[in-house]
Amino acid sequence: MTEKEKLIEMIKNNESIKRYQAIENVLNKNEDLKLKINQLKSIQKQLINAKEVQKQKTIEHFQMLYDQLLEEIQGYPLMSDYLALQGDINDMIQQITQIIEDGINKELNGKL
Repeated sequence: MTEKEKLIEMIKNNESIKRYQAIENVLNKNEDLKLKINQLKSIQKQLINAKEVQKQKTIEHFQMLYDQLLEEIQGYPLMSDYLALQGDINDMIQQITQIIEDGINKELNGKL
């Protein structure tokens, strides 16, 4: 088994990732939640556009809508666990990336 295959297996078998995927499957079956997430993404895009053209009243309006919808989404059962696990997994991926980068840099510096 190559180092890459070992890393992939380690990631697949990580309990946080398994839990995250299980929660994601449950959340993906919730049509109301999916609709709200899509609405949130749309509002987020409009908010970004308003910020680019610096329209303060429009920014405030979309920020209020965004905050309200985000609060509703975060109120769904399992959503806080899902978001916390997402943060943990992102941290883990950053650590893995850093280890790989350090290894590559070490190899490159050793060969120069």
